[in-house]
Amino acid sequence: MYQAKIQELLNLQKKTKPTLIQERTFDLIKDGSNLVAYAKTGTGKTLAYGLPALEKVVPGEANSLVIFLPTTELAVQVRNALNPFIAKLGLKGITLVGAGNRSRQEERLKKLHPEVLVCTPGRFFDFFSSGRIKKEQIKMLVIDEADDLLEFTKLELLTSLGQNLNSDSQIILFGATDSQLTDQADEIFMRNFVEVDVRPEQKLPIQHYFLQVDNRHKVDFVQRLIKLPHFHGIMFFDSNQALLKFAGIFGHTKTKFAILSTDFGKQKREEALRNFRNGDVKLLLATDLAARGLDIPGLTYVVNFEIPADQETYTHRSGRVGRMNNQGTVVTLGNDHDLRNLEKLIDEKLIRVYFDKSKLSTKMPKKTVEAPKTNKPKKKKKRKNKNKGYHPHFLKEKK
Repeated sequence: MYQAKIQELLNLQKKTKPTLIQERTFDLIKDGSNLVAYAKTGTGKTLAYGLPALEKVVPGEANSLVIFLPTTELAVQVRNALNPFIAKLGLKGITLVGAGNRSRQEERLKKLHPEVLVCTPGRFFDFFSSGRIKKEQIKMLVIDEADDLLEFTKLELLTSLGQNLNSDSQIILFGATDSQLTDQADEIFMRNFVEVDVRPEQKLPIQHYFLQVDNRHKVDFVQRLIKLPHFHGIMFFDSNQALLKFAGIFGHTKTKFAILSTDFGKQKREEALRNFRNGDVKLLLATDLAARGLDIPGLTYVVNFEIPADQETYTHRSGRVGRMNNQGTVVTLGNDHDLRNLEKLIDEKLIRVYFDKSKLSTKMPKKTVEAPKTNKPKKKKKRKNKNKGYHPHFLKEKK
């Protein structure tokens, strides 16, 4: 399926068999079709569009492959995944992200004339509007996480760019859930798209658990979760405010954790991810915006501190585990009311679990029965209380 050079690298990475989305989209991309592709997260989407697109790139044609990602973290992640293949094919690639040094990025654009650009929308349109990147140069435009990208850029900018590309250029949209961009691609970009959707055929090895707990005891339950065997997890919050409030409380415990928040700068976010990836901490607190699309090798748990607002959010959170057929567990914390709402919200089968000592169990643990009281008179213990006059019992007797 792939060129010999590509296959050689895949074999070294122990990726000898293409995934379903990679099989279904390879020929369409190589043949130049405009494509809308849906696949569950963690099923090889990056290589599904990246490898056939790279095989089509002509060395020396600057800025001919442009890949859009919604966040800096995702752009860096995709760049790292594609870099070995870019080098193997004798191509050059750079990353253009808003969090990076603009002058340095502009210098690399001028000196390297890279064929492959991995970009966040804001920084791309910055260079595009200044003439550093020209629409005539773009032969392939890939929009990854297309269902999320509109949160980070205006639809008018994407529409204008797509409509003004040369007619023989190619537009490829990839996502895990539907969006305005994918649903209306034909009208938005004024060209015909082929749709590939493999989600119904994809069965991921993920367990979906619900752990009943009231708000007062969530901190205790989180501490118990972290102590589970092989726990290495992301805990999601609906907002930065909720995340930071929990972190303030949790910080008083002896449990180590990292925070991935859009309130923090690039350096602090990178440090949090590095500590988490290295295993220095077992728990990463994150919002949906900060952790969207992240691929963390060895991640075993996703914890929903509060139930997500919609099916799409739950899908993206869950997609952090079960990647490339590795086992994963999603645990949602909440009360009976939350359970009923979640069951209406999602398609996955929810399993109620309980803490049975140091492990999770699908069976409710039996309550310990207290030993029957005996009629033997108890020996009174002598109290050593120097301040006897202030003892509560003494005060009761005085009344």
